[in-house]
Amino acid sequence: MSIDTTRTFCRICEPSCGLVAHVEMGRLTKLTPDRDHPVTKGFACHKGLAAVDLHHDPDRLDHPMLRDPDGTWRTTDWATALAHTASRLQAVIDTHGIDSVAAYVGNPTAFNALGQLHTGTLLRTLGVRRTFSSGTQDCANKFVASEAVFGSSNVHPIPDIANTDLCLVIGENPRASQASFFSVPNVLGEMKRAAARGARFVFVNPRRIETPDKGIGDTLLIRPDTDVWFLASLLHRIDQLAGFDEGVCSRHGTHVAELRAFIAEYPAEVTAPVTGVSVEALHELAAAWVATPRASVHGSTGINMGRQGTLAYWLVHMLSFVTGRLDAVGGNLKSDGFYPNARSGAAVPEQMYVDTEFGRLRRGALPGTLMSHAILDSDEPIRAMIVVAGNPLLSIAGEDRLRKAFEQLELLVVIDIYPSATSEHAHVLLPSTDMYERDDLNIVNIGTSAQPFAQYTPAVVQPKADRKPEWWIAHQLLQHMGRPSLFDDLADGEQPDPWAKWRHMLERGSGLQLADLQSDGVARLLPRPEPGAFHEQQVHTADGKIDCCPPIFLSALGRCRGLFDEARRKGRDVLLLVQKRDAWMHNSWFANLERMKRNGRTSNPLGMNPADLERLGLHDGDAVTVTSAHGSVHTTVEADDDLMVGVVSMVHGWGHAASPRMRVAAASPGANPNALLPIGEGSYEPLSSQAHMTGVEVSVALAEQVRQD
Repeated sequence: MSIDTTRTFCRICEPSCGLVAHVEMGRLTKLTPDRDHPVTKGFACHKGLAAVDLHHDPDRLDHPMLRDPDGTWRTTDWATALAHTASRLQAVIDTHGIDSVAAYVGNPTAFNALGQLHTGTLLRTLGVRRTFSSGTQDCANKFVASEAVFGSSNVHPIPDIANTDLCLVIGENPRASQASFFSVPNVLGEMKRAAARGARFVFVNPRRIETPDKGIGDTLLIRPDTDVWFLASLLHRIDQLAGFDEGVCSRHGTHVAELRAFIAEYPAEVTAPVTGVSVEALHELAAAWVATPRASVHGSTGINMGRQGTLAYWLVHMLSFVTGRLDAVGGNLKSDGFYPNARSGAAVPEQMYVDTEFGRLRRGALPGTLMSHAILDSDEPIRAMIVVAGNPLLSIAGEDRLRKAFEQLELLVVIDIYPSATSEHAHVLLPSTDMYERDDLNIVNIGTSAQPFAQYTPAVVQPKADRKPEWWIAHQLLQHMGRPSLFDDLADGEQPDPWAKWRHMLERGSGLQLADLQSDGVARLLPRPEPGAFHEQQVHTADGKIDCCPPIFLSALGRCRGLFDEARRKGRDVLLLVQKRDAWMHNSWFANLERMKRNGRTSNPLGMNPADLERLGLHDGDAVTVTSAHGSVHTTVEADDDLMVGVVSMVHGWGHAASPRMRVAAASPGANPNALLPIGEGSYEPLSSQAHMTGVEVSVALAEQVRQD
């Protein structure tokens, strides 16, 4: 039997590792690493290779489905499903106006060139303004901070690992999830190579990520949700050591004095009792930074999910800039990829906010933790929602309330590859293709790749059953609603062209022709990020200078002081919950794969330091109830001496008891830690709408004890 092979790439996380798809008689049988890929060079993680199981999962959505008034589902054809959806959606718009329609766009859309582009087209063409996204659950703060500092939300300088001698990594676990906003295939391998030549890596995390015996570096343990004060103390100490580059600051920066005034409020002697980072450890790190010209820094999800993620990421930028490590060899460099994207992200920060019934909010994606409020409590409630590649019922806090909200919707349309907990409340299910059933272009790492490349992949196999790509669904729905679409005015036999915008961006940005990429699927190398042109090409503030203390942060700085006073009063006796990254879990889709449940991975225990177990009279394996001011979950407790004392952890992506048609996931549902997180007022950072998901205060007790009480 002949086996055909096709070069393709993974679309699970940002490195977009090269893969070879093996196809027998039109059936995808195996994925293997592409050893000839010029960038990833044969590296691929087990998650990427497991996507073949996802492709063949019998629980996948294969046909359009409509829910009848009695709640039963029936399979239908696309023409019927689209006509039904268009009619009901138009009726909601006609009766209640366009602001009664909202959308939620999930994480996989970021890895889908045509899906991302044309989902946006669908919403813009309809005039939908109330949108939610997974971005407010993990990274919204980064865009706001970069916009305020550099004048562009798309500027995210990355560490020059190949040349750095000291790299500070805050809030990231590359062993579990590679890296985010920093695209490096086999990032651990790259770090090990750097460490072997003498580079020092310091991981700042509530859980010990690295130890010297692992060959990379060590972890500086920190209390969760205190990163902004740690960074302020570090910058203040560096300033005391004359570590600011005065020439760089005066030539390229503004509001440096205001930055200095802010960080001076947080010397290490004041912050140490709150952050848990000792004065001695912080002073040593500051001295090492000053003494190491080739030093770099990276902040990731751990800082994003705190209550002050924007301020923390601002100070990450400041650490590299004011010390002269930005736009320098071995420091932090801005990558471009096939399309220089800084100008496309340019905006005036003060113009990005609007007054709403829920207070002053950032334009764009609304806080996910206000979704149920926008349905249940709004003066103009959401009555119809389109969900694309997402499972907000589990990925957003407040599951019980959100379930009640979904039950109130007149129309819930879900476009996805699986029947999720969210889709159990839908009226229409539209089956989309997976990553190997559609053609694609690697877009997710534009602007964050250590070695940029451009690669096109054709659909490896034809879509199974009635699955359709998201771009097709979007434009078919537009056509059925009488709106402009790619299917309008086509001659007989002519096919729509969904690639026009990406083709233009490729050619304009790098001179590449999409047709050339399509001809062979071979990745084209693009220039590596180099120093020398950052301030001319990447900074888009009104005066062309980096804003070291943006005026738009004024109220946030006051809030920062209040939160610090609150943290000092509480001390360190409370338990704080963090969201743990796990190498065997990746959002809802991978929860339904048998191979991800091997070796007893069938539950979601609460990790706790043995000292905390002893203090609370608990033992490894005990059934416990974890309670916060916002909810409770039942699980078991697991000793984890890598966790900082006073910190507990649970893995995201669990809680599938209400997903009966995802049979593997439902059989081992685990506990959803999002039930412990806040919703509504105070649940998100005002600057960015980023949800508060780490450092949440909890209590833990034996489950039997809780029931008796």
